[in-house]
Amino acid sequence: MNRTVANNQPQATSENTVFLTVAAYPNYEVRTATLRKSADDHGVSLVFCDTGEAWKGFYHHKIETMGEHLKRAREDGKHFAFILDSRDVVFIETIDTILAKWNALNDGRAMFNQDVPGKVWPSHKDYLARAIGEAMGAEHARLNAGMIAGNIDTILTIHHNTMELRRELKEGRPRPGMSEKLYQDIGTKHLCDDQHLYQICLTYYPELFRIDCSKELFAVLKKYPQNLRGYSDDPKRHDVINNAAIVHSPWLSKNQQKWNDWVFQNRWKR
Repeated sequence: MNRTVANNQPQATSENTVFLTVAAYPNYEVRTATLRKSADDHGVSLVFCDTGEAWKGFYHHKIETMGEHLKRAREDGKHFAFILDSRDVVFIETIDTILAKWNALNDGRAMFNQDVPGKVWPSHKDYLARAIGEAMGAEHARLNAGMIAGNIDTILTIHHNTMELRRELKEGRPRPGMSEKLYQDIGTKHLCDDQHLYQICLTYYPELFRIDCSKELFAVLKKYPQNLRGYSDDPKRHDVINNAAIVHSPWLSKNQQKWNDWVFQNRWKR
């Protein structure tokens, strides 16, 4: 019998779940070393997308071509996907623990990791940050696209909606609401950024999104992790990971050697 979660979603297993990351760099083996090492240590099998291709921007690789990879995965019998940044994400729990956490959390929405406090990057607009917080029912909710987990159908629906919103903006006919407000404010400045487009999409389709403000699965670290298992109920703190199983630091490049040492010297072990 097929096990299901409360909302009748099938349970995620290593057989029906795919872990995807973009490797559109000539030297992707070097750039993805920390992710690959931590995946190997925790039994996670990674699928590298656009391997070795020239970089064509976040929108192209993380939405356009990622959608094609997701469709192929679905055809191969996959039901769930984790989409992870390739250069600044680290696994700190086993595949079994990651999937158990996801099964306990899954309610049909796609889960994104929470960004650090402040204005939403890259547009840095307070009104967009407030709109996301209101839509998510959490003042400090900030969508970061470095880590995503969800049912493949839900993620593809988000991709479709995001591409429609972008097409409208490119054609100079922004949708009434947040899209129109940002268009009047900053034009089409950030149309190549996946995170910006997801943020806009969330304001129109909040029922498809969830942000992990409690760090139950994902955690963004603002600095190199000094304390692996700190805990705080304060959503503004980004020096602890709470119960997260996968961590992300958009500032990895600033602390590259420390992160490499942390992973390759097995400092993640408790």
